[in-house]
Amino acid sequence: MDAPLRRRSLLRALGAAGAATVAGCPAGIGESAGFEPGETDWPSARFGPRNTAVHPSAPGPGGDLSVAWTASFREGSDASAGVSAISSPIALDGTVFAAADISDDSGWQTVVSAFDLTTGDRQWERSLPMSDADGEGETSPARTLGSDGERLVVGTLSEGPGLAALSPVDGETEWEASLETPFESPVTAEGGSVVVGDRLLATYDASDGRRASRYAPGEDPLWRNRFPPTVTEDTIFATDRAAIHAVDRERGERRWMASNDFYTILYGERGAPFNSPVVVDGVAYAVCGRIANRDTGGMVALDVEDGSELWTAIPEGDDPATYEGDPEAFEQAAFYGMGLVLDDTVYVQGMERGEWGWFAVDAADGSVERMDTDGGLVAADGLVYGVTAEDGGLRATSVDPSADETLGAATVDEWEDPWVGPQAVAGEYYVVTTNQGIAAFGPN
Repeated sequence: MDAPLRRRSLLRALGAAGAATVAGCPAGIGESAGFEPGETDWPSARFGPRNTAVHPSAPGPGGDLSVAWTASFREGSDASAGVSAISSPIALDGTVFAAADISDDSGWQTVVSAFDLTTGDRQWERSLPMSDADGEGETSPARTLGSDGERLVVGTLSEGPGLAALSPVDGETEWEASLETPFESPVTAEGGSVVVGDRLLATYDASDGRRASRYAPGEDPLWRNRFPPTVTEDTIFATDRAAIHAVDRERGERRWMASNDFYTILYGERGAPFNSPVVVDGVAYAVCGRIANRDTGGMVALDVEDGSELWTAIPEGDDPATYEGDPEAFEQAAFYGMGLVLDDTVYVQGMERGEWGWFAVDAADGSVERMDTDGGLVAADGLVYGVTAEDGGLRATSVDPSADETLGAATVDEWEDPWVGPQAVAGEYYVVTTNQGIAAFGPN
């Protein structure tokens, strides 16, 4: 990968000293719950607590895709009207679960539904009422759906913010818990605990909803992250506006904090907003930048032990620190969202000189290469799967990233101008949520 790369010394690792508040007792957080995802499981928004978005054992549909089935979030409804937020598809033992915040004549509700992975047949549907929370009108409970392998966990907003654990068998409530503040990100489950991004994070016992601990550094109290917390056996990684906090799971204390100095149009020299990192082989790969703001930012690689910088990366583009023209015409350079790691390469979406693209970042040194294919957000068995809204329909592709080659494609034509949500791979199926419903793509 010999594409030129602009760099700065962008990251500083800070010691554990500093203002950080830990409430509660983190007893039992490090214990294992014993759940090991199988081929037909995709239990979290990005498969597992390390947020890799790569299924380690599922074959996926392979290179030749076909449309297996489509389904609406609510039975008997094919319209997208009223859908404001959608979850990642969650898969457990051959069943797909998805959630959407939907408005109808009875008001706003979070609808959680279950479907057979192979046929799309609806197994059950559950509606959770939503009400306004003071000052928290943008909170979207559907986005929070996740699982610990034994139950579904979703944020609620009825009589104040909360959590609800639902049975995968029939959708019945197993437990409920009240929260001090609502949250936006999918829940992360690991080792018997559920972790939510609660200013910055809180942990709950997955079996009964009891809060075990809360970590809040006291900075930017309105910050809300839409990316799930990243969790390993001993550390929880949470992000605020411009820093990653590595929190010890047993003690509930901050081990280290790392910030970045990427120049951004929105924040100037104060650093770009961090997204949750992807942790693979002792390295945390974190994208810094928000696509919703069309801002600039890059990627950093950190040693998970001490937060020290290994490298930084950014696509080519005009330097925003010296640009004097119209920001709308700025030849933007940025990575967005979260990457996925395959064969020592971090694949990530981004902008290079104002043009959207898919990029391969060398995991060893951070060198950047622009790909010819469109890429995707989830992977299995060495292939990457992605979906785009094209010509009024929904087009899914399978890509071999090592060859930068699109192997196959399939299109859902029945939906009109869908917008695309999170995705998953379970067994031989690639599953996508949209504002118009769920689509599953299988092998031809």
